[in-house]
Amino acid sequence: MGTMVTRYRIEDEVGRVLTNEYFFSYEVDDALQFSCEDEALEEAAAFPRTTVERFERYSTFPDFFLSEAVSVERSAA
Repeated sequence: MGTMVTRYRIEDEVGRVLTNEYFFSYEVDDALQFSCEDEALEEAAAFPRTTVERFERYSTFPDFFLSEAVSVERSAA
């Protein structure tokens, strides 16, 4: 059984989203997702003229934090 979860993504001024590879793309499905707005705002500060957008998506794992997985990958690099 799943549920709707609130997530945040970073968008630039033309509507492209920040991806896991840290480039901007029109492919919304590839967007880097954050479970916490504060984390998204902190990350967006590194990219001028971007905004943090809130959206909801269906998830079978409502407590899974995608941004934590990205943080672990980034610290390992």
